[in-house]
Amino acid sequence: MNRLASKPKGPKPLRRLGLGLLAAALLAAAAPPARADASALATEDQKKLDERSIRINRFHTFPLLKAQAKAAYKLAYGGTPSAEADSRLDGAIDELAFSAIQKAVNNDPFYPKVYWLNAPPRDWFGLKVPGGRYSYDNPDNIYRTIPIDGSSKYVLRGKRTGPGPTDVTFSLIRNPNSQQTVSILSGKDLVVGADGSYAITIDRDPAGGRVNHIQSSGEAVQLFVRNNLGDWNAETPDALTIERLPDGNTPQPKSDLVIAAEAWTNLQESIVAYGVGALGIKTHTNPVNTLSSPSLSSTLGTLVTQASSFGHFKLADDEALVATVQTGGAGYFVFPVTDPWMVTVDPIRRQSSLNNRQAAPNADGSYTFVVSVQDPGVANWIDPAGLHEGTIMLRWQDLPLAASAAGGPSVKTQVVQLSGLGAALPAGTRYVTAEQRRRQLDDRTAGYALRLR
Repeated sequence: MNRLASKPKGPKPLRRLGLGLLAAALLAAAAPPARADASALATEDQKKLDERSIRINRFHTFPLLKAQAKAAYKLAYGGTPSAEADSRLDGAIDELAFSAIQKAVNNDPFYPKVYWLNAPPRDWFGLKVPGGRYSYDNPDNIYRTIPIDGSSKYVLRGKRTGPGPTDVTFSLIRNPNSQQTVSILSGKDLVVGADGSYAITIDRDPAGGRVNHIQSSGEAVQLFVRNNLGDWNAETPDALTIERLPDGNTPQPKSDLVIAAEAWTNLQESIVAYGVGALGIKTHTNPVNTLSSPSLSSTLGTLVTQASSFGHFKLADDEALVATVQTGGAGYFVFPVTDPWMVTVDPIRRQSSLNNRQAAPNADGSYTFVVSVQDPGVANWIDPAGLHEGTIMLRWQDLPLAASAAGGPSVKTQVVQLSGLGAALPAGTRYVTAEQRRRQLDDRTAGYALRLR
């Protein structure tokens, strides 16, 4: 038998090339196709930014600043925290520190990316991404950041699928921590094409006839995008991409050490903005179990076109906080509870928030919510996830330019015994069975999972 006859013929490099192409073809055939219904958040840029945030977090833990943050938060709390509150403080500060890193990781205006942050911990892309929640994270909200330089020109392109978010805002801000709005484009002014696409130009020039234009300035450092999802099971965030128009200026990308230094600054500023400002001044200056009158603000991380109300609660096992809310004609409204340090507890599996798409309205168009440790069987129960104390920040967005005939946004609260709850609720209050509650929670969990698919 001629052994040479059994060998492949032809030059060795060509045989190797042929085998390589065959292997690549086989791998391509075996690889699963890209999912057409993949989340708009699951981008390659998101993966790379998450990877870098995790790496920097591993080597830069900021122990001194974390100790300062804990001291500031305790001072804002008003003294020695209860054992229940104290048990959550370390986790809240760890998330605050990770959020400072996330803000810094996507802070190069010459190489801008779209980054989803201020969210609970998640497992995706094979990564275990820590939570980065801070200062009243809203479970309805998809928060995304884009670094901006006032002297550059950018085009943000979006693609909307289905009905789109209940509310959308694009805020150009001076500071990633205290925000300080420079300019804003709201959802009602956004022009979206019939195919769901849109483009937003961002530069220092006036619009000059351009639709969807945001005029920048030398003070602008970031575009902060909010997509509020009212119906988690039907609404999806817009897909976003950002392009910086070439101008010949291409400096070196920032190193991990530079990013860590910027994260240090972010954390230092966050202690003041959120610990002193949001928790102390905005929240704990109000008497316990009350909520402040709704007000507008462009600082401390709040949306300039949004009315907000702040408060903190402390309830016994047999008590409930009953809150009746007038929407003031807002297109979007949400009633969430957070832990004593302004962080959501388990917003995916617990009904710790309800918005005007999810909640059952009263006959007069108002909404009544019940905050209690025990489930009272009311459809509009706000679950503090086992906590007896916590914080609350109500939000009204997309408010009408002229005051509503029923008046502006407002909220009234009272504490009652659970045994007498029925007498404190309006006629026609909707109750749910245990099975209906289970379906409520199953729908909530399934809706959130759409963000991670």
